[in-house]
Amino acid sequence: MHEAIEHLVYMSGGNSDAALASLDQQIRSLVRACKMPSPYIELDYQTEPSFFSALSVYGHRHDMILIRPPGFESLAGLGIRSVSRAYLGGKIVELGYLHHLRFLPEIRGGSFLLRGYKALRQVFNRHPVSATLTAILEDNRPARAALENQRAGGTMPVYKPISRFLTALIPLRGPGARWPQRYRTTFNSAGPARKLTQADLPQLLALFVAAGQCNEGSPAYVAADFADPAEGRLAGLDITSMIGIFIGSELHAAIGIWNQQTYKQIVLSHLCIPLLALRDAWQAGRALWGDCPIPAVGEKVNSVLLDPWVVRPGFERELMPELLAAAMREAQSHGALFAAFGVAEKNPAINAVKSVFFLPYWSIIYQVFWPETLMYEFDTMQLKLANLGAL
Repeated sequence: MHEAIEHLVYMSGGNSDAALASLDQQIRSLVRACKMPSPYIELDYQTEPSFFSALSVYGHRHDMILIRPPGFESLAGLGIRSVSRAYLGGKIVELGYLHHLRFLPEIRGGSFLLRGYKALRQVFNRHPVSATLTAILEDNRPARAALENQRAGGTMPVYKPISRFLTALIPLRGPGARWPQRYRTTFNSAGPARKLTQADLPQLLALFVAAGQCNEGSPAYVAADFADPAEGRLAGLDITSMIGIFIGSELHAAIGIWNQQTYKQIVLSHLCIPLLALRDAWQAGRALWGDCPIPAVGEKVNSVLLDPWVVRPGFERELMPELLAAAMREAQSHGALFAAFGVAEKNPAINAVKSVFFLPYWSIIYQVFWPETLMYEFDTMQLKLANLGAL
């Protein structure tokens, strides 16, 4: 018989068995049942065919808090802290990321939220990491109010805001040959952007190291991360899926065109009536301007992530617009309808989004800790903070 609250440690790449396969199905069902309702567009974030296979992009270790109250045959609540390698203070550390907090509506008003956090607190104490971050949509005020409220005698952790984080959703199909660029641009780098090859891997890894010395939360990669596009931390991406800008013979900037759709999908599950009418009208004239970029209800959103990205410190304002433009052209050539680019609010690379049409989605990056657990002071370096591919 299952306990009401259980702690499971899953290591990326681990073997599956019948019990894990059953849990995998229960988690996918729970995630679908906990969609955030919207009066306009509702998206269903799926991880088919396996939730556990998709976990690898979040890190190498995953502490999972599983909630099955008495009377529930399946999973009713979930919380995960994943651990990956990243830079803090210029050094490679283990960085935690708290994600997939999900509770069925039937248990949200009970004690299971606090009991789940009590179990998570034990995880923080028994397996400490240098810092643990999480991201919450800025407009998700109910969730923010619940989690920012330090209540119940200190059972809840502190959620300390660290930075705003912009996810720019860029529609790649639109009017004009220049779309989605806002205006004609002239770039001044010494050489044009090009696809990277295996021979560029040493320079790419060195560039990530250089960026890690100046960007808090920047991911720390090794050669093995780019070795197997079928699985691992960068599943769906290899070095030939990256675009680079060279000045002379030296790599100064690079960005991935990362297709995660083999294991993470976004399905449009609801459109409001005005948007349905707009889509129908667009489709009626598609012979003139092409198919509508808004998919039909029930269809997958054909999208890529423009991630991971890295720019030599000090060149962000100069090179990021050109790098972003090159990445969008490459994504368009693969038939993607949307591209997502993420950046912390105070990172100078954010200025690149001014050159394109995009839909802004702002999140807040929090550091999560209890009084006795590790807490990091984010106050000395510019912030990168989050790899969009793991959000």
